[in-house]
Amino acid sequence: MAKVSPKKAIRRFCLTCQGGSSKRVEECEDNSCLFFNHRLGTEPEKPQRSSVQQIRQYCLMCSDNNRTEVRSCSAREHCDLWSFRFGCTPKTWTRVKQRVNQPRKLLLPGLS
Repeated sequence: MAKVSPKKAIRRFCLTCQGGSSKRVEECEDNSCLFFNHRLGTEPEKPQRSSVQQIRQYCLMCSDNNRTEVRSCSAREHCDLWSFRFGCTPKTWTRVKQRVNQPRKLLLPGLS
């Protein structure tokens, strides 16, 4: 699967929502949607949140604010937003996960 930016992922999500019609995405009037200002694949002039933060918020809403459900989400093949569900890029998530899972060095006083 090719790497996709958060903006493109939102754009694809909006296209899916509107039946694949870019014209319907442009004409969308649902300003209560979290992606309304991001739907054209661009960043709004004064974004309240970044694209990945908007995706995280959407994923939490989709799972009834259950972080465990977001983590174990099985919509990988069906949702364009899945890769960004943690509120960061997949590359950042991989780095954080590797750092957290590294064995820690035990520092004991008096030992060199």
